[in-house]
Amino acid sequence: MGMFDLTMNEEQVAQFRQWVHDAVEGHTNGEEIVAAGAFRRGGASGSYAASKAGGGLVYAAVSLERKKKAGGLPDKVLLALTPDNLYAYKLKTGRKGYTAEKEVARWQRAGLRISSEQKMGLTNLTIESPAEGEKVTIVPIGVKDDPVNLEFIATLEQAHPAG
Repeated sequence: MGMFDLTMNEEQVAQFRQWVHDAVEGHTNGEEIVAAGAFRRGGASGSYAASKAGGGLVYAAVSLERKKKAGGLPDKVLLALTPDNLYAYKLKTGRKGYTAEKEVARWQRAGLRISSEQKMGLTNLTIESPAEGEKVTIVPIGVKDDPVNLEFIATLEQAHPAG
């Protein structure tokens, strides 16, 4: 294992899974949690480059594009999958784990189309709700894919393939 190896060991995976589950527990209106994951807007490297290259106006334009691609969701979100719904919550991070601050979106599972695509070492998750005219593309919260969020994406994709 190298100095910059970001692979999670079994204990870290279990802890991350618990943090995510605990954060959404009690926020799903009594529905059973099938799976949960932590995600963020994609394009962080582009925002960083824009902040260094052009500053203000360039950074604002890149940030607006990232927000639009994420369907207006906050920078970091927790997703909770229940038998009937997919919930999104604003995510607050801390030393002791994650906290779901407020519900920012809820989609009925029946009408969803889910797809994923590998880009720059991360799996982009796209959630489409044609009935509501919404499309959201987000990536796992880390700088590299992790087992917890990949399981979440797989569960969602198996139940609601895009096409």
